[in-house]
Amino acid sequence: MKTKRHTFFIFFIIIFFSILEVSFIYSDRIEFVNGDSLTGEIVEITNDHLILNTDILGTITVKRTDINKIEREEPFEVSLVNGETIQGKMDFTSDKLLITEKGKKQSIPWENIQKITPTTENPAIQEQKDKRKWSGSGKLLASLQKGTTDTTNLESSIAVSGKRTKDLIEMELSGAYGEVENEINTRRYNGKLRYQYYPEKNWYIYTDMGAERDEGRKLGLRGQIGGGTGYEIISQPHQTWSMEGALMLTHEEWLPYVPFQKNQVKQEQIQEGLNQIATSSQRLIQDPSDIGSLGGILGGSIKVLNPLNAEKTTNDFTSLKIGSKYKRRILNSELSHDLTFEPSLEHIDYYRINSLANLSTPVSKNVSVELTLSNEYDSEHQKRDIEPWEHRLSAGVKYEFGSKD
Repeated sequence: MKTKRHTFFIFFIIIFFSILEVSFIYSDRIEFVNGDSLTGEIVEITNDHLILNTDILGTITVKRTDINKIEREEPFEVSLVNGETIQGKMDFTSDKLLITEKGKKQSIPWENIQKITPTTENPAIQEQKDKRKWSGSGKLLASLQKGTTDTTNLESSIAVSGKRTKDLIEMELSGAYGEVENEINTRRYNGKLRYQYYPEKNWYIYTDMGAERDEGRKLGLRGQIGGGTGYEIISQPHQTWSMEGALMLTHEEWLPYVPFQKNQVKQEQIQEGLNQIATSSQRLIQDPSDIGSLGGILGGSIKVLNPLNAEKTTNDFTSLKIGSKYKRRILNSELSHDLTFEPSLEHIDYYRINSLANLSTPVSKNVSVELTLSNEYDSEHQKRDIEPWEHRLSAGVKYEFGSKD
């Protein structure tokens, strides 16, 4: 019954996202004088009418004089009554057109226009523009951490991304290290790889994988791989916001101690092994036929030679990953916030919440000052013997390289 319930839930999520995205396939938006709007694919515009392909109504024709505004990212080809043609981005008004061609704006009265049709740029130019543009950044931060381990440490990371019109590749590696009185109390590594493809404008599908280790939180390893879909609800030069959902396969390994407890546990295990060897040896001297004493000596020797051979707790499950990504430019700074809710589909009471807020302020062309606040919640904190919340406040510098287009 439990398996059927999970299967139905997964099926429902897939169908939900499929239905949700149907209404966002087209990139052209028509706003009418009465305030109504339609989305679709423009076929043709003349002095009298506009022909539009829509998913629900099919191909429809509307009067040009009923149109208040046209939104389209791709250029148009304008055919004039004198036989000339002009290509460029179009600004629509009721009495004339404004065409932007090679950075120059040109005003054309409607009576001089024969027809307007969508067009694409020259294939060679389009291919050149669509080459993958690589960019990246490196960060060096000082962090104040509060949670299972309260400490300060140094963090560093490098991120690289390659972007084209239809897809995006993102890679990131990060690590943190800290000591107190020559005792390691922070050791954290993280790696991510993501591929994102846009079948239509603003709608994307993606595959995501990552691995992390955080000894300060008793996490020996968390590996994830999966895929999902998302939609860019707001996509503007100064502001973006997207929502996404994915199914993830997760493998976890939990350690029995944090770094500063490691030496203590090691010494305790060595001493326990030596005591076991001494006790078993004494029993064997008293009774040479006691085979159990030989086992005690062997077990004690293993503890002395490998004192940290404590078994890790492992956990394998499927989870649903629901996320929100927001960015906004404020003056010359950029504020971003990523929020992730990740419930297990096999253990409904197990879930994690991750919140990451970042403020980046440039001080030169390639260098920025960074301020980051990270919060992570684990619902199984009592089982892991860790704090429920892990907070990190980080400050430092970021250096950017590569294309910024």
